[in-house]
Amino acid sequence: MAAEGGHISKLKLEVMKRSKLYMLVGALLLASLFVLPLWNITLEAPQYPTPIGMNIYITRFTGVGENDIRNINIMNHYVGMKEIPEVIPEFTIFPYFVGGMILLGLLFALIGNRKLYITWFGLMILLGTLAMYDFYQWEYDYGHDLKANAAIKFTDADGNPMTYQPPLIGAKRILNFRAISMPRIGTYLMVLGMALSVLAFIQHKKESAGKLSAVLILGFLVTGVWSCEVKPQKINYGTDACDFCRMTIVDRQHAAQLVTEKGKAYKYDAIECMMNDLKKWDRPAVAFYLVADYANPGVLTDAREAHFLISESIPSPMGAFLTAFAYETARADTFDSVGGELLYWSELKSEFDLTN
Repeated sequence: MAAEGGHISKLKLEVMKRSKLYMLVGALLLASLFVLPLWNITLEAPQYPTPIGMNIYITRFTGVGENDIRNINIMNHYVGMKEIPEVIPEFTIFPYFVGGMILLGLLFALIGNRKLYITWFGLMILLGTLAMYDFYQWEYDYGHDLKANAAIKFTDADGNPMTYQPPLIGAKRILNFRAISMPRIGTYLMVLGMALSVLAFIQHKKESAGKLSAVLILGFLVTGVWSCEVKPQKINYGTDACDFCRMTIVDRQHAAQLVTEKGKAYKYDAIECMMNDLKKWDRPAVAFYLVADYANPGVLTDAREAHFLISESIPSPMGAFLTAFAYETARADTFDSVGGELLYWSELKSEFDLTN
């Protein structure tokens, strides 16, 4: 009995040490934010064969390419937007918050109290939420506070001045640009550190659990963190099958794709297949609605911002004569040649009896 009791005590001590290690590593992963990018904004446009963009760190902005910040500032100047500054107040504040959370996490790991582990996780959620709100406010001001003497002024269909706010996360059409805003490696490592603090909480609570359960939990958490980036997938033309009609996808000017919020991609050989599939959609919510740009074969564009044309002069794979264009000017040129019916996303949904 004494030997059995000693074995149990040894197991509890081992598990407790492991929970401390998880918390220790989780806190130290935040140190990566001092050297790795937290976020990225990319701009895609026909005039830039290689997209331009900037990485956002907790202490600075940097261009993805050597002259990307300069090129973005030049474009901003013409439409009255502010230049991307070299320094913002957050660059002074954020390092102290990150450093403080690292030290707090290390202290909690040494104390070894499970309630402190989950407290650290809660504080990270709170600070992360505040940081995202601050980022949104910065984007809003960046895209809405325009100079009155801008060289070029654009208006929407109602005659109101256009604004140029990038998306908080995901993709958005701004004039002839597709702006993509997504987290980068620093954010993923931060989320992994937060997941480890939850694992430390679970591991400490279940002190008698074996090594296998801890490894499995960590494996699921790591897999979840690294698979959380939701993005479109490449369509392998001539190989991939349409997820609606099962025909092989070969037409680069009419293909389409849906990507759910869980990251699952559904590919289609025609826009009409995508729309018909949406009629019976019972899968996770859709994050991306993508259609091929007729004027740029093989390039997918946001369906919600696209310009559609139904013309019997342009056959589509499944007979709906439905074509999409990323830019209004390209659709107008084609319409002048072939005629047809002009639609936008809301009208296209009505055409297919989609109300959501």
